Amino acid sequence: MLLPLAFQRALRAEDIGTFTISVQVVKVTFPDMESAEWLNLLIRQLWPSAEQYANELCRNTIGPALRSALEVYKLKSFRFEEVELGQTPPRFTGIKVYDDQALPEVVMDVDCEYFGDGKIKASISDMPIGIEDMQLSGRLRIVMKPLVKDLPLVGGVHVLFLGKPKLSYNLTGTANVLDLPVVKSILYRAVEEQVERLMVMPNKLPIQIVNSIDVADFMCPVPSGVVRLHIIEAENLAKKDIGILNMNKPDPYCIMRIGLQNFKTETFKNTSNPKWDACKEYLCSSDTRFGNKIHFEVFDHDRMTDDDFIFMTNLDFQEIWKNEIDTWLRPTESNSGSLHIKATWYDLSDSADSLQIQLEEMCALQLPTKKPLHSAVLVVWVDAAKNLVSRHRFRKKSEPDTFVRVIVDDVKKESTVRERTKDPVYREGFVFLIRNPWTQKLRLEVIDRRRTERRLGRVEVDLNSVLNEPKLEVRGKEFDLQDSGDEEERATLKLNIILRILKKAATETNERVAVE
Repeated sequence: MLLPLAFQRALRAEDIGTFTISVQVVKVTFPDMESAEWLNLLIRQLWPSAEQYANELCRNTIGPALRSALEVYKLKSFRFEEVELGQTPPRFTGIKVYDDQALPEVVMDVDCEYFGDGKIKASISDMPIGIEDMQLSGRLRIVMKPLVKDLPLVGGVHVLFLGKPKLSYNLTGTANVLDLPVVKSILYRAVEEQVERLMVMPNKLPIQIVNSIDVADFMCPVPSGVVRLHIIEAENLAKKDIGILNMNKPDPYCIMRIGLQNFKTETFKNTSNPKWDACKEYLCSSDTRFGNKIHFEVFDHDRMTDDDFIFMTNLDFQEIWKNEIDTWLRPTESNSGSLHIKATWYDLSDSADSLQIQLEEMCALQLPTKKPLHSAVLVVWVDAAKNLVSRHRFRKKSEPDTFVRVIVDDVKKESTVRERTKDPVYREGFVFLIRNPWTQKLRLEVIDRRRTERRLGRVEVDLNSVLNEPKLEVRGKEFDLQDSGDEEERATLKLNIILRILKKAATETNERVAVE
């Protein structure tokens, strides 16, 4: 290395005494997201070939869901006619790949924006409409899983937005119905809801690449864990508006946000130090802990005007995954107020031996919070039905339009409608939090949508029976549909039922930290 000229002269000088070298240290920081030009080149080459997949996705997945959503507003017979992606592909402005070789998957985040020239042609109530001038931007997560040993080395891809993307578009068409602002707002909201249900966290869009992987495990994987969050209290909250009756103290409540999932505490009156003691549990996939935060917002309730924002703060998922958290969170942009929370990550066990311990812990926590907590996770995969028969008033058989309603206590979830077939293939999964598998039941109802939602049959399963199964799993079993009303052919519903028990183990947490 060559020394500066002045420094060399000083070293050659005979009368050199002492000298001082001043070194300035410059801190170099690396951006969180790296350049993604290589990915933009790849997408540009693949874009012309993606149009067929986009058409199939709109017609087979988004179309039926939009049709059901719009029928609530008496807008019937929605369908996609044609999807043109145009010449302009989406652009990725940054990329980050998370390094964790312990996981059998690759997790990648990309900042994407799309200002495209694509056009979508559709119809509603037999009137043509169009969607064009689409703009979309947000942070997109791509999870490559499972990793397989044969080429292309990746069995499939899960795609999701970490938060609600910014989405705008124009509706066109000759239908006079689009001139009505109310109808336009219904269509806009229906499209936004379907985007959220399709691929905004925790929802994911699965894209299967190879046929050799298990479809049920890929489309509806068992969660990696459950985070139990306890909003205990806040202190030193500032009053945002001073009224005659409220004096100088707020009426605070807290909202907790994780992706699309929100939870609101009760509102306490006239206090700067509320003690909420509120618990909420969230299902987490294996990639949740990467780059995700839990957001807390505290508001001052006002009966006359909009509620006033007091402060916000957040907690990194990675911190919860490492250790059990019991801390006071300071506001991100305010000097007053703080929030006391506890957070615990629970792994999921396939052994029934963990249940009693979890039930005891759950009961102890429920006493102060007065909120129902859970001891287990239930995954239900609805594969297919056979020999479904619908009869109208003249007793004539017809092929029904059916969906499956999955029920645990008062929680109901529904599959997409499969039209005009007696042997529908649903291939959809549903996940529930369970309080006590010893006492709760799983119910499924097959509904004919065309016959004023007439039930074509039902299945009822005691979850206690699943606890006796190896690894707490029932896979590929065809259950007879009760009350199917057809004695000639047996109607069945093919299901996977998987139970997992919440388990907190300090040794497992320490092992995770050691690996990292």
